[in-house]
Amino acid sequence: MRRARSNRDGFTLIELLVVIAIIAILAAILFPVFAQARERARSTQCISNLRQSATAVLLYAQDYDDTFPVNLYLQFTGSGVCVFSFYQALVPYQKNGDIMLCPSDSKRVNPTLAFQLVGLPPICPPVLPEFSYTHNYGLIDYGVDNNLFPNTGRAVKNLARVEYPVETVMIYDGSLALPGGPFGQFDTPIQARHFGLVNANYVDGHAKAVRARPLTDANGAQLQGRTLDNRHTIGAWVVADGGPYNGKIQFRGVPYRDGSGAWRLLDE
Repeated sequence: MRRARSNRDGFTLIELLVVIAIIAILAAILFPVFAQARERARSTQCISNLRQSATAVLLYAQDYDDTFPVNLYLQFTGSGVCVFSFYQALVPYQKNGDIMLCPSDSKRVNPTLAFQLVGLPPICPPVLPEFSYTHNYGLIDYGVDNNLFPNTGRAVKNLARVEYPVETVMIYDGSLALPGGPFGQFDTPIQARHFGLVNANYVDGHAKAVRARPLTDANGAQLQGRTLDNRHTIGAWVVADGGPYNGKIQFRGVPYRDGSGAWRLLDE
C-alpha cells in the first residue's frame, strides 16, 4: 500500500521567520552572557599577573634591605646612556614579561615610543614592547640622588615607611598619560578595564579589584586624554571604593592617618 504524500514539503515562510526570530532573541540573551564570562576570565588572568608582580617586588625588596626599586634613573654603559626603570629591576624576579600585559587592555603603552616622545634616552635592555600596568610613584619613588630627576627630596621608600601595607597599592591597571585634558605631567591614571573595576596589588602581596567611576565634565561626558606614546585615547576615572585613594585619578602616595584619623597620602 502506498503512503499518502504529505501536502507539506518544508517550512512555510512564517515558520521560518519565527525560527529566525527565536534564534535572534536567544543570541541577544546569550551573547552578553558569553562576553561577561570571557571578561571575567580575562580579569582573573589580570589578577594572577598582579599577584605575580607583587611577589616580584617583594622578592626584590627582600634582596635590597627591604627597599623598593627606584622608578627611573640613568645608567651609563659601554654603548651609551640608557634609562633603567622599575620594570627592568623586576626582570630577574619574574617568569616573563607577559605578566605586565593585561588581557583586557586594548590600549597598551609602547615605552620605546613614549620615551622618544618625551625626550628621554632609550630604555636599557631588556625592553618591554608594551605594558598594561603602572605603579605607585609615591612608593616606587625617584630617590634623593636620582641622576634623571635630581633634587626631588624624596628618599627611596622601604617597608618600614609603609604603615598600612594592606591599603598601600604597588602596581595596578593604569596607563602613562601625556599632559593635557584631565592629566598632568607624569600622571599614571587608573583604567577601569573590567566592567568598571581596576585591578591592583598591595604591599602585603594580595591583589584585588577596586571600583571606579568615570570622571566627567559638567555635561556628564567622561573626560579623555592620550597615552604617553600618543597612540591611544584613554578615559579618566576616579577611585570609588573608599579608603585612602578614594576620589583619586591614580594610585599614588603612601597612606597614613592624620591626628583626626582621616586618610592622608605621603608623596602623593
